[in-house]
Amino acid sequence: MDLHAALPGLVQALDHIAVVVPSIAAARPIYEGLLGMPGGEPEYVADQKVNVLCVSAGGQRIELVEPAAPDSPVSGFLAKRGPGLHHLAYRVADVAEAIRHLEAAGVQMIDRAPRPGAHGTRIAFVHPKSTGGVLTELVQLPAQAGH
Repeated sequence: MDLHAALPGLVQALDHIAVVVPSIAAARPIYEGLLGMPGGEPEYVADQKVNVLCVSAGGQRIELVEPAAPDSPVSGFLAKRGPGLHHLAYRVADVAEAIRHLEAAGVQMIDRAPRPGAHGTRIAFVHPKSTGGVLTELVQLPAQAGH
């Protein structure tokens, strides 16, 4: 199933672009200093065993994602592919409803139920086989998490 055919009206906006880095401490001077993209404080996301630092480029967020444990899924990605683009994340109003909608349309999901993400969000990942090889994250903002 083509994800684009399954998503009309579902996606509200691009939420962020995630870049895997071996070290946030080493990447931070590049993004904040050299590129002038202000960042906040890193956050540990226990469910994914990663540290995440968000930097801003205008109104767009870039998440620098660092493995926090050898068994983090990002550790495997880093070992296999090296640092670089990890996924695109799209904002949705209700991630559980988005999962149901996509599964009903035949889209292959990695997550069949929402899980906790960074910054109090609820998230789910769509399998790259359904998105032309691009790992895709669905993000529900905290203000919408009460649905």
